[in-house]
Amino acid sequence: MAFATVYDAYAAANTRLVRGERVYFDPFLKSRPFTSCESSRSKPVSYPKIGIYTGTGSSHSWLWFVELFDRMGFHDLYLLDAAAIQSRDLQSFEVLAVSGGDTFAIAQALGPAGARCLKTFIENGGLYIGSCAGAYLVMRSSKPHLNHFNYTSVRIANLSKLLPACRGLAHKFSQAYGCDYIFHPVRDAVTIEPTGKAPFWGTRPLDAPLFGGPAMIPSDTDCVLARYKAFTNKTRYLVDERIARETLLGKAAAIRAALGKGHLYLLGPHFEHPHFQEANRLVADAVYWDGGRRHNATGPTQNDVPALAVTAGEKLLQTLKRELSNSRIVAVGLEMMPVRWLIGNKYYDPEKIRVSLDAMAQRIKRLEKSGPLRSEPDLAVQLAAHAEKTTGLLRELKHRLDDNDDTDPLARDLFTLLPGFTTAFLGLYFQTIGEPT
Repeated sequence: MAFATVYDAYAAANTRLVRGERVYFDPFLKSRPFTSCESSRSKPVSYPKIGIYTGTGSSHSWLWFVELFDRMGFHDLYLLDAAAIQSRDLQSFEVLAVSGGDTFAIAQALGPAGARCLKTFIENGGLYIGSCAGAYLVMRSSKPHLNHFNYTSVRIANLSKLLPACRGLAHKFSQAYGCDYIFHPVRDAVTIEPTGKAPFWGTRPLDAPLFGGPAMIPSDTDCVLARYKAFTNKTRYLVDERIARETLLGKAAAIRAALGKGHLYLLGPHFEHPHFQEANRLVADAVYWDGGRRHNATGPTQNDVPALAVTAGEKLLQTLKRELSNSRIVAVGLEMMPVRWLIGNKYYDPEKIRVSLDAMAQRIKRLEKSGPLRSEPDLAVQLAAHAEKTTGLLRELKHRLDDNDDTDPLARDLFTLLPGFTTAFLGLYFQTIGEPT
């Protein structure tokens, strides 16, 4: 069977798995890595239950994991906050993905209880995929909060006591790390070269975007899956090119580490970014290769969520369509204004607002065609309220910017509300569409 995209091939495999068919994964087959025949280099795969961390400290980049998994038909998907990680519910998952954001804030939010639960999850066969901040989180560190997550001995190569001269984007260039500094030599697309180790077999060099993720130095027991090979015509240098080359090239960009019965994947670049299809494929390969070790785990399923009454569902979709349209119009206007906000240790640009709004808006049509919405009644009411409040905050934010008033408090309110709104919407979305068709 021919597939238009890599995503279609993976979605088709997931459909087969849901139907109860036996499917084997063979990374050597590249764009068609699925077969009904067992061989010495293939392994049987299962349809995984996946969690994505969306709680305190996470940035909008968790939406990239959502997009990847949605495109590939991984629809047994749940969005988890710190409380969910700290609970026994985590043990019902096969995979947990943690994307970019504020590593220190994530560690503080999860705390010792979250660290213990996460370690138990991995040791019992779970798969942890950490991208950017998610990769930094599980490296060895003596720093407060991070010291609870010493799951690997991987070290940070882009760490220095003295910062090199910054050539641009000073607000994104570095962050204090105890008495040292983590600095980011470049941003945007870089070329990655897989090493040919499972499950990245037979893969040629590919591009992936780097937005503050680490260059890594492995321990003797870690498996390097890919290294930084070269820069591209889209690479933006934040330091002298010579320093950038010395810091990044040849260093590990992707590492697979074992912990008990499970594994951790540490990804420096954002392999999950939706504009990089080949990099996306490697994330899915990791899920199939190491994400089925806890398949007998039990817990809540999407089918446990009740269906809304038809009239209530139609009213909710009308409200969401209207308010998302209104919010997106205002957000486009904000993107034309020279403003950004420091919230915690991270800077937020207006462009990040529309990432969340677009993620919701583009899924409305599928919800309209999917039959009854699945949601708790209280959540449906909350969703409508979030949508209306988001539009109101954006309009007030634009008004204050036009008047040159202080917008920091409003921005904090908006960037606090928006993740909750988006998480609730996508929870309803995955509960409704259920299994791939």
